[in-house]
Amino acid sequence: MTGRRGGRGQWAGSVAALAIAGGALVAWARRGFLYSTVEGHSMEPTLYAGDRLLVRRVAAGRLRVGDLVVCPVRLPAGAVFLPPPGESVPRLWVKRLAALPGDPMPPGMVAAGYGGTVPPGVAVLLGDNPAASTDSRAVGPVPLDQVLGRVVWRPGLSREGSPAGW
Repeated sequence: MTGRRGGRGQWAGSVAALAIAGGALVAWARRGFLYSTVEGHSMEPTLYAGDRLLVRRVAAGRLRVGDLVVCPVRLPAGAVFLPPPGESVPRLWVKRLAALPGDPMPPGMVAAGYGGTVPPGVAVLLGDNPAASTDSRAVGPVPLDQVLGRVVWRPGLSREGSPAGW
């Protein structure tokens, strides 16, 4: 008597293997990437409120001046942030990495009272729209270990209609 090889047992095993592989892929992606939505106007005209971003977690040593990076919001000591009516308090900053340790302080930082070179372990993060940005000019250099990652992709169009890409 000849029968089918494998049958349901083999099919179920394959499905289970695919489910495990899929779960591992999701776990890897969550550990290596995060997804964020732009709030506010600090990065206009590069990014607009509503733009969606894919951020890849990277080690500080892989960051480069000019990268768009994400880090937790930092406010000056004692500052209270009151968002406009109907908007929430942002949890993450999206800013441009303007200077790394050893680089000269950017002109905006010198004007804010910082001089010389960027100290070890910190970076200068600036918004592309200085008039609407709370950034390193207000709070000083940001510890590199707080930078969560680099923006690697902006899919689709924002609510403002800005084109995808840079």
